[in-house]
Amino acid sequence: MSARRPLKTALRRWPLALTIFFCVSGGPNGIEELIRASGPGLALLLIVVVPLVWAVPAALMTAELTSAIPAEGGYYVWVKRALGPGAGFLCAFWTWIYSWLDVAIYPVLFVEILASTLKLYGVDFLEDRSGLRWLLAVGIGLPFTWLNIRGIRVVGAASVLMSVAVLVPFLVMVAIGLPGWLADPLRVAHPFRPPDQSMSEALGGGLMIVMWNYLGWDSMSSVAGEVDDPQRSYPWALALAVPAITLVYLLPVAVGLSAFPDWAAWESGSWPTIAGAVGGPALLGAVLVANLVSSLGLFNATSLAASRIPFVLAADGYLPPALTRLHPRYGTPVVAILVCTVFYALFSLKSFGELVVADVFVYSAALMLEFVALIVLRFKEPDLPRPFRIPGGIPTLGLLALSPAIILGVAVWTTLDEQIAAGSWFNLGVIGAAIALAPVLYAFVRRRPWAT
Repeated sequence: MSARRPLKTALRRWPLALTIFFCVSGGPNGIEELIRASGPGLALLLIVVVPLVWAVPAALMTAELTSAIPAEGGYYVWVKRALGPGAGFLCAFWTWIYSWLDVAIYPVLFVEILASTLKLYGVDFLEDRSGLRWLLAVGIGLPFTWLNIRGIRVVGAASVLMSVAVLVPFLVMVAIGLPGWLADPLRVAHPFRPPDQSMSEALGGGLMIVMWNYLGWDSMSSVAGEVDDPQRSYPWALALAVPAITLVYLLPVAVGLSAFPDWAAWESGSWPTIAGAVGGPALLGAVLVANLVSSLGLFNATSLAASRIPFVLAADGYLPPALTRLHPRYGTPVVAILVCTVFYALFSLKSFGELVVADVFVYSAALMLEFVALIVLRFKEPDLPRPFRIPGGIPTLGLLALSPAIILGVAVWTTLDEQIAAGSWFNLGVIGAAIALAPVLYAFVRRRPWAT
């Protein structure tokens, strides 16, 4: 079957760039756990090195393929075109599963930040009340589900406003704390790793966190059919976002460690305390608001990108046709958006730490297929117009695909034993189920059982 693409409005360059910012980062909120897990020196090194081998290859791949094939569905369409419908389905299914975990993280993070802040003022009614925390996480997501139903331009405008609310307090924090850091810049890197951990343990503790903070560059490709001049807008937005997001992590962490050197106390939700050490109570309050807004902006942008995947799968007949239903006024895939929201609510029952590891592994499975599609399309369709083309030919593409595969291998090696020892069967179960069930599900849905 076919479905009309929701093209009633178009997203322009700046809103696109800021929506990508929220799909990937949303500010330094979420990077705090890295400092405690890996130690100050190793954490700073990972913040600088990981984007070179993980983020930059993914951004370049996304820029080339989106400029060449700016279709609704993005990465699903690329992989299907290069490797066939089965591979396309696997990529889409794995990415959709990853989105359930990824989007669910942000309401959980919002509640953790709120709980940590309330504790600063002696209020701890959210402690040990998992049911209340879950209801709050679900409740804060509902208004942003409505924004998604309103359409991509509304989501883009919200991303612009929220990016200002997130970035300005951290820019003020960096401006105030930069002289103190520059006076002795190497002091913040001590100790390099936690004294009671081996290098492997320190790397395993933080690598998944930093990889999670740098994933999602391909997410907004799923709405390419709703973007103004996507062939040029995506490469421009990605080129802006990669260095900007690296600095958004690096500078606040360096300045924060200079003013708040108790690195073992860094944890999710601690940015307000760190900002207070840099600039006093006023900055603490501003960063608190920024952190809360950051979680909402991440939910808003990532749920937009994720909702288009069940829509395009249903349009190709792999999911029930009800998922192609568009809102009569806003032209958005309203049923797909609501179905995704239900999954986000279910996974909001899990903790931040449990969600991150499974998130990275499932995302990586789909990402590897996208890199294969990038290389195959160079052979299969050499004359395909590519307004942005990665220079250097096939050897360069091979290196770009190899570098995230290597860092993923290191992450598996340093993390798997830790997960088994900790009894994190939720993570291992989700990873195994998502990867193993995809071909089984494809064998079922390719028969279009709802078509009869």
